[in-house]
Amino acid sequence: MAATAEHPEFVVLYGISWQQYEAILAALGEHHLRHSYDRGTLEMRSIVYGVSWQEYEKLLAALPEHSFRHSYDRGTLEMMTPLKSHDWTKTLLGRMVEMLSLELSVPIQSVGSTTLRGEAAERGLQPDEAYYIAHEPEVRGKDEYDPDRDPPPDLVVEVDVTSSCVNRMPIYAALRVPELWRHDGEKVIFYLLDPSGNYVKADRSLAFPMLQPEDINRFLDLRHTMDENSLIRSFVEWIRKQMKPE
Repeated sequence: MAATAEHPEFVVLYGISWQQYEAILAALGEHHLRHSYDRGTLEMRSIVYGVSWQEYEKLLAALPEHSFRHSYDRGTLEMMTPLKSHDWTKTLLGRMVEMLSLELSVPIQSVGSTTLRGEAAERGLQPDEAYYIAHEPEVRGKDEYDPDRDPPPDLVVEVDVTSSCVNRMPIYAALRVPELWRHDGEKVIFYLLDPSGNYVKADRSLAFPMLQPEDINRFLDLRHTMDENSLIRSFVEWIRKQMKPE
């Protein structure tokens, strides 16, 4: 794939120690990646093909403290540098989820951008935001995510404002994430995993059944004319109105 403005040929990682740099080279050295390293800043190709599961896990181990958006799908590794619009949107969506859980008294555990992966599926990725809701009691108090024992998060927020070589939705499906809120650059669409293991569009949230996609989009659109705190306060007021008996 040729590099474009939406799909850059290189990705830049900051704050990489020399030891981490050497560990990355050890993990991916067989691929002879074109890269440069200068006092903590590593620039490397954004897409690497033919990466084994073992190499992928070595790369994750080399960067335990770093949050880097990526996808891994049966040998293809794609790394991305998020844009401001991406981070702005995913942060606001995350705040909305947190306010929903608080106002509705729904137990929740936020796991942020914890890398989700499954060796049997040979897939892994870093979500934008992820939450345990129905399965929160099963992971309560756990500091580490164990893909061999822990269930997948109940809800994932995915913001796609740039083109991608790797389709991330089939990865979430392979990892059995029940609900996905995907922002396609214009609006949020709710997806639920059906019995056949495919995502289908939904008109209501599984985690928050009173919620429809247009409810989220209506408030999200206000980010261009309101400050974030005012937007969230308006969202909370709306939630409280929905909770009042007719």
